Amino acid sequence: MSAPHRAFRVSLEAKVMAAVLTVLIALPAITLWIMNDRMSRQMEIDARLALAIAHNSFVRSLNVRTDALAARFHTGINDPRFLRIVRLGDAPTMEEYLRSDVLEGFSDDTELALFVTVAGDQRGARRKNAAITREAFATAADAFVRTALQGEERTGSVAVNGRVYHVVAIPVAPPEGLKGALVFGIHISDAALQKIKPTASEVVVLAGDRIAAATLNESQRDELLLRQLVRAAAAKRSADVQTGLVTVGGERYLPVAGILDAGAASPGVRYVLLSSGEQRLRTLEQTRMTLLGLSGAGILVCAALVWFFVRRITRPLTALRGSAEAVGRGDFSHRIERFSNDEFGELAVAFNHMTTSLQSSRAELERAMQQVRTTQNQLIQSEKLSAVGQFVAGVAHELNNPLTAVVGFSELLQGVSTDEKTRSHLNMIAKSAHRCHKIVQNLLSFARQHEPERRLIGLHTIVDEVLEIMAYDLRTSDITVVREFAAQLPPIMADAHQLQQVFVNILGNARQAIEPVQRGGRIVIRTRQAADQVVIEFQDNGPGIRAEHLARIFDPFFTTKPVGKGTGLGLSLCYGIIQEHGGTISARSESGQGATFAIELPVAAQPQDPPAILRGDAPSLFPAAGRPASGKTVLVIDDEEWILELAGELLRGEGHRVETALGGQRALELIGRRKFDVIVSDWKMSGLNGVRLYEHLRATDPEAANRVLFMTGDVVNDTFQDFLRENKLACLSKPFATGEFRAAVAKIFATAGK
Repeated sequence: MSAPHRAFRVSLEAKVMAAVLTVLIALPAITLWIMNDRMSRQMEIDARLALAIAHNSFVRSLNVRTDALAARFHTGINDPRFLRIVRLGDAPTMEEYLRSDVLEGFSDDTELALFVTVAGDQRGARRKNAAITREAFATAADAFVRTALQGEERTGSVAVNGRVYHVVAIPVAPPEGLKGALVFGIHISDAALQKIKPTASEVVVLAGDRIAAATLNESQRDELLLRQLVRAAAAKRSADVQTGLVTVGGERYLPVAGILDAGAASPGVRYVLLSSGEQRLRTLEQTRMTLLGLSGAGILVCAALVWFFVRRITRPLTALRGSAEAVGRGDFSHRIERFSNDEFGELAVAFNHMTTSLQSSRAELERAMQQVRTTQNQLIQSEKLSAVGQFVAGVAHELNNPLTAVVGFSELLQGVSTDEKTRSHLNMIAKSAHRCHKIVQNLLSFARQHEPERRLIGLHTIVDEVLEIMAYDLRTSDITVVREFAAQLPPIMADAHQLQQVFVNILGNARQAIEPVQRGGRIVIRTRQAADQVVIEFQDNGPGIRAEHLARIFDPFFTTKPVGKGTGLGLSLCYGIIQEHGGTISARSESGQGATFAIELPVAAQPQDPPAILRGDAPSLFPAAGRPASGKTVLVIDDEEWILELAGELLRGEGHRVETALGGQRALELIGRRKFDVIVSDWKMSGLNGVRLYEHLRATDPEAANRVLFMTGDVVNDTFQDFLRENKLACLSKPFATGEFRAAVAKIFATAGK
């Protein structure tokens, strides 16, 4: 019987702890979420403020640098030598002066110097390592030149051929009047940006869509990202544009993009200022982890305190549960100490009163429980062997049908044969078929724990009969059987067929073990009496049983044989049969030295008048009956042709008219055409079975339904038994003897004639 299902139970401690932990976790989680949100917002505000400061610092540094350059170049304009060259108006002299005195005098990134007269003539010089020509620079700085020729100084930035230059245009106006403009081009290089960039920031200057100068290293120069940033600034021309965090070279920055000298005629010089956010983000993450750790520690401490108090509160309930479990185990003497005067104390008093009441009726309950335990053990055994029972029940029908034909035709042949030897052989066929049927019934009996049919028998007689049955197998396997029987052996009370099954199984196993390994095998069968026990031993000289298998050979379905050679049920069935007889079965063996099976059975109590023959021929399993009246019409229905032929031969021999139907559907056709005195039908058939056929008869011809005789080779279940009882019908079990079949049909004739 399977164990009762226990519903999933949550303890009170678990429920209280779950509620408290939910609150303890939810409150800090919400608090941490709010704090994290506010800290993130504040960090963003601080970062943008720092970015604005850095941006202003960068712009201011650019302006300071520009003013410093302009102030430095002003000193060159006031140089008397420069003014004399201007008045002289000689172009080569001016160019040489700009190259040797001006450009060579500056050690910075000043690459070009131009002097443009009021008339528009240009005289200039460039450093040898300058990347652009004088003409390209002059074209890019044209707006600055025009402003300076109008008498106004102008500074700014231009992009020329992928490079960015600071432009300083200064009007040259000696006392006698405006003579022209002196224009300088100072390259904005990576080194120059390093000097003016704000702390914790990076600067990138772009000329068109190319990076002209940057403080980033080469691996960090993501031109696509930087161009996207400056395009946003270019769309507004004069406005600086900020976006969210961007990752450049694996580091997170807050960027701002802008335009230098938005009024320049050139395509414009754009820049991106990147303020590093790594330090702030690391600080925020560290703060988060600190808060999370503190919250977790606080939750654990609070949970421990709550668990301590919950344990103190639920301790009386735990004690009560323990006492209840003790009572459930049958210990009605257990009492609970009264913990307090509250509800728990009252519950303890009520519980003690209950156990006292239960203890007073224990004696009576114990007697009832003994019966319950016995029934439970039987049910458990039924569950364990239900697979065997279902298997045998399914096979019984397939075995009993051919056994019916074997028994019936052998008995018919006995009636017509005059040869004594032939009659003897036919009798042996019938007995063997009877024994096959008995084996199936015994297997069902064992699997379902039915009481065997026992009577007083002699053990030697059973062994002789088994050896006679197995003589052919043993002889063809070249195995010699040696009988070492005790001279006088007391009788035993046992079921002969079950013991035959045990002995056949043991001898069959010995033959299968010996045959593959050697020729000339030997099996010794010994019997003796030991006190009030009869002992029989089967010893073979086969390969023996391995030690690790010896303890399991009686387990159901345990086998060492290859697939298809054994089911593992034989010895387990033997074990059950011997136990039912109050005996024991054991095995001993050493690998390579054969095996010995010993069976001990209790000696039967000696009766006052012992029978002359302890074990003779068994009475007929299917007793004969009187002959029925002849000349009747009988319909026989079955899905096995040899059953139909056998029944037809038996009934025609009695002088009846017989019709046969192979299946229920064919039977309905015959019943629709004529009336029958008796209908003999199989219970289980493919298609229309016997029960459905009977229901059809009862609905169409109730009188014919009363003259139905069922037969079956299957195990009759409770449902079919109830069906037979309710309708007062008879059922003949297969295999049946010819006399038994005639008697059953005669009974139906007799009942129908009343």
